[in-house]
Amino acid sequence: MTNWHKRLSRRLAADPGQTPASAAGPTPPPAPAPIVYPRLLPVLPPRPPAPASPGPSVRLDEALVGASIDAPLGGAAFVVARGADEIEGHFAALSDAYAAMLADAGHPVYAHVPAQCGPGPLAPRDIIFLDLETTGLNTGNVFLAGAMLWEGSQLVVKQFFARDYAEECAIVSLFLAAAQGRKLLVSFNGKSFDLPYLRVRAAACRVPFQPAWGHMDMLHVSRKTWARTFGDCKLQTLERHLCRRYRHDDIPGAAIPDAYHDYVRTGNAVHMAAVIKHNMLDLLTLAELMTRLPPKV
Repeated sequence: MTNWHKRLSRRLAADPGQTPASAAGPTPPPAPAPIVYPRLLPVLPPRPPAPASPGPSVRLDEALVGASIDAPLGGAAFVVARGADEIEGHFAALSDAYAAMLADAGHPVYAHVPAQCGPGPLAPRDIIFLDLETTGLNTGNVFLAGAMLWEGSQLVVKQFFARDYAEECAIVSLFLAAAQGRKLLVSFNGKSFDLPYLRVRAAACRVPFQPAWGHMDMLHVSRKTWARTFGDCKLQTLERHLCRRYRHDDIPGAAIPDAYHDYVRTGNAVHMAAVIKHNMLDLLTLAELMTRLPPKV
């Protein structure tokens, strides 16, 4: 044994845990730190709470003037019907302006009527307006199908309301029955929301859905017509600037689903009158915007 080996043996005997670099080889590099990908979930803005009840509980027939109507495929729903001429003073002349607009074959509204509606002027009874209130933007129930159509000599708002979740099928079938035989459906953002949503809920309720009408989406028409003037083409923005009408005590759209859930849970219909009015004004504004379309330059 060489002197070097003797010295190494004595060193190891004194400290067994010590290993010379020459014996262990080069020190390996430290392992890289693991890559951690944080799971960042989208943060949604808080939904505004439903307005607090101002007083004692109110029954639906106390909050709204309407009646229970049997649906064509079974079941029933609560229906609120009002003529446009009877709704506040602002709408007294709306039916006449609407009928005069359609009687004028040269009115700018006809530039936006789909070709499938056929040539020539439309009669007031050929059109139905749609505005849905739902419990969610992507999934959930339809609980209010707002319609406006021509009856007699005026526009009439008919709102099919589900008093509980089980009446959704009834309101879907009631609206589709009212739309039967019409040539044109008018909505606001209906191509992206109302019509696809109605189609899905009709399928869920097993209600036949084979629309034969054309569709005029007034959001698209408004963007083509007024986007450079107002920038923001939300319905209530157009309502303020073009119709010169401001809503007071209007329930925010984002608060409507919670207000309905609260009604189903408690039976207190105190906020349902505000929801019905919100939906009714949306429908009336659609017709008013049609009458205010400017001629093409």
